[in-house]
Amino acid sequence: MERQQAIAEYAAAWSGNDAETIAAAFARCWAPAGTYTDTVTDTVVGVEGMVQLILGMRAQYPGFTLRPTSALDTHHNVGRFSWLMTSPEPIVAAGVDYGRELPGVDFVEFAPDNRITRIVGFFG
Repeated sequence: MERQQAIAEYAAAWSGNDAETIAAAFARCWAPAGTYTDTVTDTVVGVEGMVQLILGMRAQYPGFTLRPTSALDTHHNVGRFSWLMTSPEPIVAAGVDYGRELPGVDFVEFAPDNRITRIVGFFG
C-alpha cells in the first residue's frame, strides 16, 4: 500500500458509521500496535482502540465526517497532512467552540510496509 492510500483508508475509517466498517478500514492501514494521540485523547492503541474512539465520537457528534484537505507531505518514515471535521452539531474540543467545522493537522509515522504506526493530531 502506498502512504497516500493509507491516509485515505484512515480518513475512511473516521467517516465509517459502524464498528465493522471502521475496523475493516483500519485493518488495511493501521499497524497492530499503532498509536493515536490528540489534544483531548490519551494515547489509543491498536485497531480496536481506534474503533472505540471513533464510535465514541459518533455518539457525541452524529453524522460527522473527516476528510483530508491537503496532500500527504512525507520524508523518511514520517509525514503530515491537514484535515477538516464537519458536523451537524457544534464541535467543542479542548474547551474551544469550533462551530460545525474543526480543522486540524496530523503528524504520522509509517512502518516499512507503509501502515500507520503513530499519529499525533492537533486541532485548529
